[in-house]
Amino acid sequence: MKTQLIAILASGLLYLPLASAAEDVAAAPTDRISVFKAPLVCPAARQIGCGSASKPILLELEHQPSVLEAWLNRAGTRIAVVWKPESDASTRYKVVAELKEDRAIELDGKPRDEAVNDFLSGKGWYRGADVDRLSEEEAHVIAARLVRRVQAKTALAKDKAEGLQRALADAYRQRLTNKISREQELSRFQDIGREYLAKDQVAILKEAIEAGVLPLPNEQ
Repeated sequence: MKTQLIAILASGLLYLPLASAAEDVAAAPTDRISVFKAPLVCPAARQIGCGSASKPILLELEHQPSVLEAWLNRAGTRIAVVWKPESDASTRYKVVAELKEDRAIELDGKPRDEAVNDFLSGKGWYRGADVDRLSEEEAHVIAARLVRRVQAKTALAKDKAEGLQRALADAYRQRLTNKISREQELSRFQDIGREYLAKDQVAILKEAIEAGVLPLPNEQ
């Protein structure tokens, strides 16, 4: 019971609001905030941003002398940069140019004003390592997809399906957040198959995994 409760609480934490962007940058005037259109939607879970792709970009931004904070919106379509008070046009230009190389284009005019207001609302923005939470969500989406593929070809008891999905989600979460290597991930998949599936079903899981994490034409 205690283990189940911990698992439920841990899962719930994925959806708790993050520290409000508005609270963190309330003292910064809007002219110290720039927002960029970014191509960071997660291919495997298209409703959210890609944590593994955005994390190095955000962390690198915050290493720039002119940058105070860097954030990604939940959808993976916007990066917000809060500049340090002492930043000037030349130091900002360097960062903007580097972001452009990552296909992130600075917004201006009305789109920029709307994006800044959204950022200052404090809802659905992730800073630096916090994007690991998006990776956790992505892992759950992928795991559910793989289990549905298995269930389409073989019957699974409810407890087996739920256990399989949790185990797969944990394996993908660790891989997406760089806590295990690709080789360790493959080994974990083998262990998961043996734990939750009959021998003939392991081959079905292997086939589902080899089809990739992206949704197939008939999948969500």
